[in-house]
Amino acid sequence: MHVKTRTLLLLAVMCAFVILVAGSIKIFLIADEKPAGHLRVGQSGVAGEMRVTVLSATERDGQLVIGVRIGGIDDDDGASSFKFGNGGKDFLVLADSGTTCAATTIAESECQLAFDTADASGVL
Repeated sequence: MHVKTRTLLLLAVMCAFVILVAGSIKIFLIADEKPAGHLRVGQSGVAGEMRVTVLSATERDGQLVIGVRIGGIDDDDGASSFKFGNGGKDFLVLADSGTTCAATTIAESECQLAFDTADASGVL
């Protein structure tokens, strides 16, 4: 099979154009996405397909324990991606805190998330 150089160059330009159009469409689609906001006790929010309601927040022994109701997606480790921010630093969920959040399901369930805030500066 014999293909001319001109044909190959034309195909390359068409592929580049298709990639440019697809990238432009993707940028247009994500331009309006807003990052997950901060929630107060009693407020609800949605992150992707996961629904979250903050039920309580208490501090004990250098840890901030937040009671939540979560659901909407099946994930074996869905609760590990939560963060608590106090303005200057984000705190990750403590994996070995003995709290009850781990897997998430489509059905909503209540559990607790613990964050090590002993070194936090400012007001919690």
